[in-house]
Amino acid sequence: MKDHAAQVGRGRVALGIGAAAALAVAAAGHAAAERRDARTQVTIWRAGGSGYGGGGAFVSHRREVEVAADGVVRFVGVAAGLDPATVEVTSVTDPSGTSVLEQRFAANLATPEALLARHVGRPITVVLSRGEVRGTLRAVTLDALVIETAGKGVEIVRRGEHVVALELGAAAVEHEPTLVWKLAARRPGRHTLEVRYRAAGLGWTPEYTAVLGAGDAVDLTAWAAVRNDAGLELTAAELTLVSDPAGRTPRAPAPGRPAPIPLARPVDVPAGATVQVELAPRRTAVTGRRLVMFEALADQTASFPQQDCHGFTAQAAGVRSQHVLELDGPGRVLPEGTVRLLRRDDRGALTALGEDTLRVDGVTGALRLRIGAAPELVGERRQLDCREDPGRRAVRERIEVKVENRGKVAADVVVREYLYRWHNWRIDQEDEPGKRAGASAHEWRLRLPAGATRTLSYTVVYAW
Repeated sequence: MKDHAAQVGRGRVALGIGAAAALAVAAAGHAAAERRDARTQVTIWRAGGSGYGGGGAFVSHRREVEVAADGVVRFVGVAAGLDPATVEVTSVTDPSGTSVLEQRFAANLATPEALLARHVGRPITVVLSRGEVRGTLRAVTLDALVIETAGKGVEIVRRGEHVVALELGAAAVEHEPTLVWKLAARRPGRHTLEVRYRAAGLGWTPEYTAVLGAGDAVDLTAWAAVRNDAGLELTAAELTLVSDPAGRTPRAPAPGRPAPIPLARPVDVPAGATVQVELAPRRTAVTGRRLVMFEALADQTASFPQQDCHGFTAQAAGVRSQHVLELDGPGRVLPEGTVRLLRRDDRGALTALGEDTLRVDGVTGALRLRIGAAPELVGERRQLDCREDPGRRAVRERIEVKVENRGKVAADVVVREYLYRWHNWRIDQEDEPGKRAGASAHEWRLRLPAGATRTLSYTVVYAW
């Protein structure tokens, strides 16, 4: 099938002059909101997870409109992926005296297929290479048009090269996604409306670049890549970025979860574009501290809830020992994300080392860059006990983690455990004091001499 945005049949012209006239007629007779927003605010969830944390946004427009006596208002220029059930309309001018009686959401109807579907039951003229067929359009498919004619009853016109043009009569058509309301207004006339809704198609991801120099010095840049596939032009929009490591937004914020990040200035994000904005100021020559990070279990929080004792207990899965450089945070807790590692030599030339995940202490904001494997540090994780309490909607689990330094020198070690069963958890008992290090992470810092072994055990209680 050829591009129907350019032609309706497979002929030369998609729509005749009648369709253009229909668009002009549709704009008359109703109060329409001026397109320019006085203020647009957008809260955008991080892309890449599930639920509200997997992208999407909450959009707020403030705009002046003229409410006529019939109360009909067309609010043009909303997101194509908005959820009509989430739309909230408030008159700032007269909140108690204005209410919504009816609402209709018209997505982009300016395409030929949408125009035809909307024109069913209305007059149509099909210009064919052999002549014309006039009548009332009764049905539309990708292959044919069903037209009720005065002389022949019903004629089925196959869509193909023989279709030269289609001429439609006047019909109410929205060029862009539009909300149409019938308002009950105690005071007709000029109103300032606040319009809020949930929309799909917007998302963002954190992106970092770290350049390693001499003496463990690091240059770090932090960007937020904002993607706009919502069919909405964002001009001078006030953006707030929300990140959830678990890929979802819980009912109550968990300790260690990165706070929402309001961007310092309004941003233009054209429809269909990706715009990078500064997530934190660029930092140069930050001195890193060398550590070894031991993770006995890969982060499983993306697949929670795991509310039974057999959800994931394998010892070796995800075991990783890595040499890391730890940097002080920039003053706010940044979200974990992809970091591109490069090294600068004495002449200033850069060599790409690869990509990894920037690890972040969710409480202190410290950043961890993994710079290589640490095979000299080995260990294991065991589940010592686990008890389910369905009545209290809880799981109580006891875990043992053993680490051994087989190297020839002492090492500063961070043992990082992921509490992956649910985002509501607490450490009930631990034989060595650790600390929360994120929404789903707990850590212990150890000084481990060469040849030494250390065993940590703790009890965690999950509740939901």
